[in-house]
Amino acid sequence: MNLLYILDVSDSTLCEGILVPNALFNVVSTIITGIKIVVPILLIIWGMLDFTKSVVAKKEEDIKKYQKAFVSRLISALIVFLIIFIVQLAVNLVSGVEDQTNPDGTTVSDIWSCSKKFINGVDTNNETEDTTE
Repeated sequence: MNLLYILDVSDSTLCEGILVPNALFNVVSTIITGIKIVVPILLIIWGMLDFTKSVVAKKEEDIKKYQKAFVSRLISALIVFLIIFIVQLAVNLVSGVEDQTNPDGTTVSDIWSCSKKFINGVDTNNETEDTTE
């Protein structure tokens, strides 16, 4: 992605007095989606390794230690996923659905709408389909 495209202010949103490029909303949204997918998967893989170690372990003490680590990693993966889901749900419920547009083409949003854009991203495709025949 071109850095100059991210810094392009012609397609931007005014969030409580701060001009934020719409491409930045999409970058942050992509990072949040990556965290939501990658972190639980990594925690489950590490938990499976712990579980494998518990199966291979000879001592009862080691078996319990690795099983406890496995369960804690599964719970951590679930918590990471649920926290992001709950935050997304709360922001989507609280944020307004309408934004105002200035004559210069920038969009003016309240803080909740800006938060929603950071979480969900912004459709930067401004082309509309012509359905007339």
